[in-house]
Amino acid sequence: MKILTITGVGPGDPSLLTLAAVNVIQESTVISYPVSIRGGESLAEKIASKWISKDKKKLPLLFPMVDDQKTLKNAWRVAGHELMKMVDKGERVVFLAQGDISLFSTGSYLSKELEKYHSECVVKLIPGVTSFSAAAAKSKLPLAFQEEQLLILPVPDSPDQLKVVLSEAKLIKRVVVLLKLGKKWTWVKPLLKELDLLESSIFAEWVGFPEQQIVRASNLSSDSKPYFSLLLIRQSWPSTMP
Repeated sequence: MKILTITGVGPGDPSLLTLAAVNVIQESTVISYPVSIRGGESLAEKIASKWISKDKKKLPLLFPMVDDQKTLKNAWRVAGHELMKMVDKGERVVFLAQGDISLFSTGSYLSKELEKYHSECVVKLIPGVTSFSAAAAKSKLPLAFQEEQLLILPVPDSPDQLKVVLSEAKLIKRVVVLLKLGKKWTWVKPLLKELDLLESSIFAEWVGFPEQQIVRASNLSSDSKPYFSLLLIRQSWPSTMP
């Protein structure tokens, strides 16, 4: 039977890898991971490096960070083909994906590519810890109590769109997680100030990495932030609390 595993490796801290992820890495003969440029560093490989012994074969696969559909589809096709070449040789292959494999993940696209064009291969999926759950734990901000709602989305494209999201969230007591903050912070901060939400918003960047920063949004300048940054926005608390 042909088998390939795709595993999440968490947001940055090696200690947040699951036992399932560590086990499959140690049992594999080929470790594959995404890179955004040829010869570039892989954050996923860096996170898991403690468990990648020198005898493992490494297979970096190019997934350029672009919007062009043709380029993306070609990258998925090439990646699927390269992985199957290793599987066909009898190698035990694992593909590493940063964070969780089912949330804005390269692993999700790769899984669907293999399902469509290499259906003879059984793809096993191992979940991972997300950056926002790790940030919530570090900042001691519960993402959601019973009966509350949680919305996870990339930062909308405009202040008006975000204002609608936050207004609705306030109305129904919904906690909002905004991912891929990056350059949009330059207009998100003024909007949060306008809505009096800076004090109730938690900013996090490079969660789990040595560069990690988790602070109240009110403590930040309005300068552009890294791609791997996020906001946790809680506008209310349950009426019954300890």
